[in-house]
Amino acid sequence: MAFTEQRRTAESLVEAFNNMDIDKIMSLRSPDCTNQILPRSIKLPLQGNAPYEKRLRFLHPIFENFSLTVEDILEDVEARRICMWLYAKADTAAGQYLNEYIWILQFDESGKQIISQKEYVDTVMQKEFYPKLQAACWAQAKKD
Repeated sequence: MAFTEQRRTAESLVEAFNNMDIDKIMSLRSPDCTNQILPRSIKLPLQGNAPYEKRLRFLHPIFENFSLTVEDILEDVEARRICMWLYAKADTAAGQYLNEYIWILQFDESGKQIISQKEYVDTVMQKEFYPKLQAACWAQAKKD
């Protein structure tokens, strides 16, 4: 079965994250692409490309050996959308990072550019892990 262009773009996005190739990640996004981290209860603002890229560049050195595994993928070709269930892991100063995401990607008509990304995160993990990570990063900064 041949993959659609948007499916190839989604797979390229996962590959770019696995290589932490931020330039490649950004090249797959349209100039006005937005990213929203959900659920809304965590109250993070909608991000355009500039703050999204800044966040990725900040997190890149913190998350070593970052990898995503696609657990499931659903595609609606007519609506130009893909939903991916992803499992993430990485090494950090606070220990191993393990998280799950659901990405909902909306594509342009060509299927080559992502025009919006909704990213659902595991909020229990967020609440437990990020304070530990922040403390470990502060401790490391004090040593340096």
